[in-house]
Amino acid sequence: MLERPLGDLPATYSKCTLGDPEPGDDVTKLLTSEHWRLIEMDTGHLPMFSQPRELAQTLLGTTGE
Repeated sequence: MLERPLGDLPATYSKCTLGDPEPGDDVTKLLTSEHWRLIEMDTGHLPMFSQPRELAQTLLGTTGE
């Protein structure tokens, strides 16, 4: 699990909510940091196949593009 290898750069955790369990304690702890942002997608574990356009839009949104 990455903690902060890139210093103060923002990070995003994409949670796929369709049938997936809640993130573990290590992820939950990371998400309390000011550097981490949580996004949720109503898809299974492989959003790049089930919702590629939505995933791309979400990822572009995290970069400020």
